[in-house]
Amino acid sequence: MNNPTYLEALKWAFLYLRPIDQEGIDESGAKLLLANMMNWNNTQLILHYRDSMKLSDWLTYQKNIHQYAKGVPAQYVTNQATFYGNNLFVDERVLIPRFETEELVEWVLKDNDETHRTVLDIGTGSGAIAIALKKQRPNWQITGSDISKAALQVAQKNVNLQKIEVALIQSDLFENLGNQKFDIIVSNPPYIAESEKTVMDQSVIQYEPNQALFAKEQGLAIYRQLSQQVKEHLTVHGRLYCEFGYHQKQALENLFQDTSSNYQVEFKKDVTNHDRMMRVTLNNERKV
Repeated sequence: MNNPTYLEALKWAFLYLRPIDQEGIDESGAKLLLANMMNWNNTQLILHYRDSMKLSDWLTYQKNIHQYAKGVPAQYVTNQATFYGNNLFVDERVLIPRFETEELVEWVLKDNDETHRTVLDIGTGSGAIAIALKKQRPNWQITGSDISKAALQVAQKNVNLQKIEVALIQSDLFENLGNQKFDIIVSNPPYIAESEKTVMDQSVIQYEPNQALFAKEQGLAIYRQLSQQVKEHLTVHGRLYCEFGYHQKQALENLFQDTSSNYQVEFKKDVTNHDRMMRVTLNNERKV
């Protein structure tokens, strides 16, 4: 096929992928690959359906589809992911930002107006959460931290691309943050138990960084550390916002309430009606 239209290229991709029986590989990925490659959204792609592709773009698209067919996530193939309306650079050093994490950002924004606040994003990865919050709340002073130096290189690239100010620091939770306190601490930490690998998409296990996915103690290890340390790094009435696994609500409630009576723990359901987000408010008026 020489210089197909964008629609013809998509049809070719659909036919190429159809016989491949592998979870996560489908026609939506083929569309995402093409849209990302051309820096278009879905509407723009549709508007260009009848246009002929440049030969160089057609050759690149075929190469990308071949990688995708092997299980490489579409976002890693094109080094692009969209989160909260922001186009981010991603590669195998960081997790691919998930749509459901946008709901955590929404909760933080709904709870907190534009008044100046100090914010820490723990396990920032690509910088997705920190960047989304900074773009929506320019007056906030935001720091992103991560244990991975490699991940922070990606986050810095995205901060530069977005032309915003977000401080980045390498730290295992609060290890390198001294006595700093924050009005808001937000985190989407590793929370998957090793035992859950058997039910996961194999492309996630193979290509996304395991350090950002899995945690000990049935996925609760990072939350245990947070429950023990976060109160020393929150301002009076400061808040911690976290994402967690759909089956971890009760364990997390017990963990935080058993650690300190200063914690007021609340949960929020996602769009699929699963408890997936937690807000912990520090109330220093309570007795420990």
